[in-house]
Amino acid sequence: MKFETRFTRDFIKRSLPAGVRRVLEIGCGSGELAASLLQDGVSLIAIDNDADSVAAAQRLGVDARIAAWPDFEDGQFDAVLFTRSLHHMHPLDKAVQQAADNLVIGGRLIVEDFAYETADEKTLQWFADVIDRLDGAGLLVKGDDFLSALRSRTEMVKLWRENHESGLHSAANVFAEIRRVFGETQCEEAPYYFRYLSQAIVPTADHDKILQNLAEQEAGLITRGTILALGRRFVAGRNKS
Repeated sequence: MKFETRFTRDFIKRSLPAGVRRVLEIGCGSGELAASLLQDGVSLIAIDNDADSVAAAQRLGVDARIAAWPDFEDGQFDAVLFTRSLHHMHPLDKAVQQAADNLVIGGRLIVEDFAYETADEKTLQWFADVIDRLDGAGLLVKGDDFLSALRSRTEMVKLWRENHESGLHSAANVFAEIRRVFGETQCEEAPYYFRYLSQAIVPTADHDKILQNLAEQEAGLITRGTILALGRRFVAGRNKS
């Protein structure tokens, strides 16, 4: 199992309600997370609006279906997961409300996402330094225009925003909408920059070790206040009908 999948799975597993029986993952991608949860005995349906991703998930044994949220119905669930997908959902209020409507009483909404709006010059400078070090060690493939542009250190915040702001919900808006629908909502910060390098590591390198070391470095710098956290995780429960 890839490190980035395990990183998400560990968060999901500690956030699931006790006695969970039925889970819906929205935005399953190629199904690695869903497959790992199935191996842990979780009964799960996964949806994605990309046919190739759904086909890949099905090859892993996942009950994956082509569907666009919130236009999906299959009964009630003990947990609804948005795995780095809620920032894409329009309209946001309907996406969150539909999740609440599809939860049993006592069920949980579990969201892993990112706060792209928090990126500042100091944090992006650190990330550009990370990219430089990995490239200097021959650990990155060539051709990622965004990573290359960040390394130029020219108007980094502007470049970041241009690459992220079109059509995406900010984490602040996502958090506010979840609280409006669910009330009390747990929020935690988490490493996330390491994910941008997942597809850029050369095949001969120890992919998992590199990403794990970077995630641990991120976590330490976040704790010390040296950089701003990019990752956000939200957990909320449906406590009333």
